[in-house]
Amino acid sequence: MAAFAYLGDLQLGVSSVMTGPTGASETLENSFHEHKVLRGKPIPQEAGEKLDKRSFSFFFDESFCDPEAEYAKLKAMRSKRQAVPLIFGNGSYDGKKFWPKSVKITLQKTTESGRIVRLEASIELIEVPGGALSIGGSGAASLARAIINPLTKRLLP
Repeated sequence: MAAFAYLGDLQLGVSSVMTGPTGASETLENSFHEHKVLRGKPIPQEAGEKLDKRSFSFFFDESFCDPEAEYAKLKAMRSKRQAVPLIFGNGSYDGKKFWPKSVKITLQKTTESGRIVRLEASIELIEVPGGALSIGGSGAASLARAIINPLTKRLLP
């Protein structure tokens, strides 16, 4: 069964589990620095790209899935804090990996006892560049400190 997209092991938009997204967005930004001058307007200087961001909104309803189980999957994905590929159902993959930055849940309907009948979920993803993945668990900041300050004892294992 085809899906709208696969975020690591999580299937987004599988017809037996979720609808396709009710909303999706992608943010691609360039970065620049402003240099103030004595007179006139500041001078911009190109400074590369910012991290790409993607977000998706879905809804879960008991008519086609168990909303509480799907909510648990989303929370588990966020808690893993792993960079995973985002591969679309048509097979397109741009080679980028993403971290789940946030998962937002809005309860739309519950039973009297509090069982979730319908909820809306949104996932915000942020790109993790390939170079950052090769550093491992220590992070780019730790590596930079170790390179810049040779007296730093926190070197990579």
